[in-house]
Amino acid sequence: MAGWQIALALLALAWALQCVGTFVQIGRYRAAFRDVSGSSDDGWLGIGKGGGALKGAAIAMIVVAPDGRIRRATSLQGRTVFAKARRLDRLEGRLASDVRGEAEAQRRKPLSAAILSALDQVRQVRERQSPETAPRFAEVITA
Repeated sequence: MAGWQIALALLALAWALQCVGTFVQIGRYRAAFRDVSGSSDDGWLGIGKGGGALKGAAIAMIVVAPDGRIRRATSLQGRTVFAKARRLDRLEGRLASDVRGEAEAQRRKPLSAAILSALDQVRQVRERQSPETAPRFAEVITA
């Protein structure tokens, strides 16, 4: 009988650790979101996910200004609770179309896929808000 009690205690411990890890992960996501979303008064925010369980996942949060330049970019990369938010300084100030072209060339990488997804989200929101005046800075035609 002691074997079952030990197994149940280990199961309860694993479940408790999973709950703690979930709260840590949610806290890091929220902190990164607050940082990115509070960085500007105008522009559009896109959040995209790339990768998966085997390769590791990445989340990209990108703010694009009305002139098509990336104003702020942050990523969360890693596995579960070990994912940390990192600012993507190398993308900031660049045209979203240039960044999209580079990400297209490396679309199998989790961060590149997340960047493409975030830029797609920004493009969709811009087109919904004003389809006739929204520049198509984020479109790339592939064969």
